[in-house]
Amino acid sequence: MASTKNTGKGSIVKIIALFGLIVLLLFYSFFLLKSKFFLEADASEPAIETKVPVEAPEKMEPIDDDLKVDDKPKSNGDEEKSTEEEPAPTTEPTVEPAPVTVNPTTPEVDDEQEVEEEQEAPKETPAPPSRAVYLTFDDGPHKVSKDILALLDQYDAKATFFMLDNNIKHYPDAVKEMVNKGHSVGLHGVTHDKNKFYQSSGSVVGEMDQTQQTILELTGIETDLIRTPFGSSPHMTDGYKAAVEAAGYKMWDWNIDSRDWKFRDSRYVDSVIEQLNKLNRANQPIVILLHERPETLAHLPKLLDYLKVQGYEFKALDETMHPIQLF
Repeated sequence: MASTKNTGKGSIVKIIALFGLIVLLLFYSFFLLKSKFFLEADASEPAIETKVPVEAPEKMEPIDDDLKVDDKPKSNGDEEKSTEEEPAPTTEPTVEPAPVTVNPTTPEVDDEQEVEEEQEAPKETPAPPSRAVYLTFDDGPHKVSKDILALLDQYDAKATFFMLDNNIKHYPDAVKEMVNKGHSVGLHGVTHDKNKFYQSSGSVVGEMDQTQQTILELTGIETDLIRTPFGSSPHMTDGYKAAVEAAGYKMWDWNIDSRDWKFRDSRYVDSVIEQLNKLNRANQPIVILLHERPETLAHLPKLLDYLKVQGYEFKALDETMHPIQLF
């Protein structure tokens, strides 16, 4: 009985020991699984943290380099080097369009070239020709002649002066200044008296010859430009015209009479502008009749300003031009 009882107790002890061993194994297995789980969790976290800062610069470098390329493209060696350093395309395909960023620089250069070509185009277009106007002053020289010359200088204007012999002798310095400044000088006779000047063809040519000689002795200029007193019509007959032509003179009248001899105020400027707007100047030069008078000088700036704004260029008559005459 005693052995049987002992045998039963030994069996129970073995069962308890086995159960304890199983429990220990279970706890051990659970501990191992838990440790492995935390180790794997700990091991995976650094990969997530280091992936973002490392991969971000590698994606941005090719884009930044391409944007900085303005003047010279990458060489083949640089392209191979950048290809080797880039990681395998395991992430988003946004890195692939990087080479496209170089292309926008090309149209910018083309646009600039097109703008430059558009800006340079007007230079090739010739400027429109300026219109010429010929200011002519009669009955001088006068005490205001030098003031008229000074005013013309301010406008870079040239003019023509038809002068009387006696006045030339009274103001020789003014005549010399006219010639020195590039103005034209012409002949207006001696007497300025219709009855004496137009007495015959000989009187007409004689007065012009005398005035021509005076200017020649004073300035060394032998001018052939003449304007008869009060104009060629109606006093210059065909015979008179033939006589002055045979003497080698070129007779000039005008196609705009300022009437400064009548108005003697600013109205003469308005008269010029009115006639200028009506004048058909397609086949003849614009020749304006003025006089060397203080009243004319006083309002001459107004006339010069108007003509300049309208784009006229002030020129002097010369002996190569075909004269215009009254009919």
